[in-house]
Amino acid sequence: MSTLLYDPDCGFCTRAAQVLARWPVTCEVAPMTPDRLTAAGVDAQRADREIPFVDDAGQVSYGAAAIAAALRTADRSASLGRLVWAAGAALGAPPLAWVAPPVYRLVAEHRHELPGGTAACALPPRAG
Repeated sequence: MSTLLYDPDCGFCTRAAQVLARWPVTCEVAPMTPDRLTAAGVDAQRADREIPFVDDAGQVSYGAAAIAAALRTADRSASLGRLVWAAGAALGAPPLAWVAPPVYRLVAEHRHELPGGTAACALPPRAG
């Protein structure tokens, strides 16, 4: 089963994951743990900065592409599912795919300042 892994120590990320889990997506929405990251072949350092999504084939995507992929798992048999799937398709295709990564980075860098965010949500300092 495909899985979107979120940072359980971040209130903003946890709240966003709870909202996504109520939508008609078929992927698992689960907290990141060291065991899950290792088992899925996720780069733990990159996952500190960008949400990872692992598809059914074991391919990992990060950040905005991960969000788009998770949305594209929506069950399209109902109107909300079709809307969620369409949002994922749009987010993953130009021109939105061009602007989504910098917008994602901006949100991620300021997630500790967003509603539900706390100091625990702050990203670790960039290496080098």
